[in-house]
Amino acid sequence: MVLLNGKKLKLHDIKLIMNGEGIAVDCTVVKKLEKSHNLLILEAEKGAKIYGLTVGVGLNKDMEYIKLNGRFTEELIEESTIFNKKLIRAHSVGIGKPIDSCLVRGIMGIHINMLLNGYSGIQPRIVNIYVELLNKDIIPFIPSIGSIGEGDITILSHIGLTLLGEGEVIYQGKTMCSSKALQLAGITPIEPWAKDSLSLICSNAYSVAIAVVALLKTAHYINISELLYCLNLQALNGNLSPLNQQVLDASAYPEVIAMGAKLRGLLVGSTLESHDDERHLQDPLSYRCGVYRLAELRLSYEQAKAQLLIQINGSNDNPCVLTDIAHNNLAENYRYQAVLPSGNFETLPWVLATEKLSLAIAHHALASVQQIVKLNDPYFTQLTRFLGNTTAFHALGAIEKPAVALAMRIKNLAMPVSLDYFPVAGGIEDTATNAQLVAEKLQSQLAYGYELISIVFLCVVQAINLRKEKEPSYSLSSKTEGIYRVICECVDLNGEDKSLSKELRQINDYILSYEI
Repeated sequence: MVLLNGKKLKLHDIKLIMNGEGIAVDCTVVKKLEKSHNLLILEAEKGAKIYGLTVGVGLNKDMEYIKLNGRFTEELIEESTIFNKKLIRAHSVGIGKPIDSCLVRGIMGIHINMLLNGYSGIQPRIVNIYVELLNKDIIPFIPSIGSIGEGDITILSHIGLTLLGEGEVIYQGKTMCSSKALQLAGITPIEPWAKDSLSLICSNAYSVAIAVVALLKTAHYINISELLYCLNLQALNGNLSPLNQQVLDASAYPEVIAMGAKLRGLLVGSTLESHDDERHLQDPLSYRCGVYRLAELRLSYEQAKAQLLIQINGSNDNPCVLTDIAHNNLAENYRYQAVLPSGNFETLPWVLATEKLSLAIAHHALASVQQIVKLNDPYFTQLTRFLGNTTAFHALGAIEKPAVALAMRIKNLAMPVSLDYFPVAGGIEDTATNAQLVAEKLQSQLAYGYELISIVFLCVVQAINLRKEKEPSYSLSSKTEGIYRVICECVDLNGEDKSLSKELRQINDYILSYEI
C-alpha cells in the first residue's frame, strides 16, 4: 500500500501503483481538504468572483453562471452541479487509442497526490471516491491525444466522466459502461458542485505519468551505458588518462569528476591499467570525452527527475485556494480573497529539463555511432577490418548503417518542441509546452537508444573476442567481465559474414532486463 500525503510521492511509488499496488490517504491531510473546501464556499458566499465556480472557464471567464446572494441554497447547489457536470462532459474530447491501463493507474495516483495538497477546494468525499476507484482497479477509458501541456484537461476529463458514472471503463477484465462498473464495485457516482469539476481536470498528471515511465527507464539506460562505455574502452584498448582524477580535477566540473571516479572503479583490474606500446596516445573524442557525455547524461537525468518530483508533489490548481492566507501580504485587489488566480498548471520547469535530457541522449547516441565506426577500423584497434575473421569479406561493416539510422531518429527526437504551439481558447491560452509530446519523444528516444547500444555491445564483444585471440594476457575488469560473458553465451559471434538481426534482438532483450 502506497501512502499519499501530497508531498512525498517518489517515482518508485508511482511504478508500484502502475503495477497494481493500492493507495491510502494520510489522515493528517483530510482536515486540510475540508478546510480548503469550506474556505472556497465561504469566499463564494462573500461575493468573490471565482473562476470555474461563479464564472466560466477559458474565454467564458466573462460569463457569470452562479449568482450568489449570501449562502448556497439547495437550488444554487443544483445549478452548480449542472454546470460542473457540463464542464466535464464538454472537455471530454480526447482522441486516439486508449491509454494503457498501467499508465491510467499512474495518472490517477499522481492526480490524487496533487489534490491532497489542499489547494483545489474539492470536496473530500470526491477524493475518497477517486481513491476507491483506483483501489478497486476500475480503469477509465481515456483517449491518448488532446493535451498541449497547459493542464491535461481534455484527457483527465475522461476520469471525471467515470466518476459521474458515464463513459466506459475496464473492470474485472471486461469493457463496460462506467455506471455498471461503479454499481458492481459499490461506488456511488459523484455529484460535483462548486469547483469540483475544474479540480478534476486542471492537472498535468497525464503528461507527468508518461515522463515518470520514461525517467524510470532512463535511470537503467544510463547505468547500462556507463558499463558499456567501460567495456567499449577495453575493446578499443583505449587510453585511461582522460579518466585520471587529477586530470579531471583540472576541469573542475563536479559531475565529470564524480563520473570519472565511477568509471575508474568499473575498470579496476583491466589490461588498460598496464602499459602498452601499441596503445594510441590520443583516442578519438567519442572515447576520450566519454566521461563528459556520461556525466552530462546523468546530471540531466537528475535535474529532470528533481523538477518532475516537484510537479508530482505540488499543486496544478487554478484558481488556488489558500487556507493559511496572510491577507496583509496580498496585492490590494486581492486583499480580502483567499481564492486567487494562478498559473500553477505551467509545466515549463520540468519540460525544459526533460528536453535537455533528450539532447544529452542524442549526444550519447551520435558518439556511439562514431565508436562503432572506430571499432571497425584497424587503424584505431590494430584488429581486423570490420572485426571479421580471416575468411570474412564484410563482417560487421554493414552494421554501421542501422546504427546511423537509429542515431538520426534519436537526434531528430531531441529537437525541442516546447516552442511549437498555437493560441487557443479565444487567445486566453496563448502559450503552451507540449509536455505530453516532450515526454513521449523521450520514451521513443530510449526505445531507439537501447537498439543502438545493442549494436555497440555486439561490436564491442566481437572486438574483445579478437583481442583475446591476439593477446593471451588480455583481461577485462571484474565489473565488465560478467556482462561480456553472458552476451558471448547468448549470441554466436565468430566474425563470419552472417545475418546478425537475431543476435541483435537477443542482446536487446537481455540488456533491457539486465540489473545493475
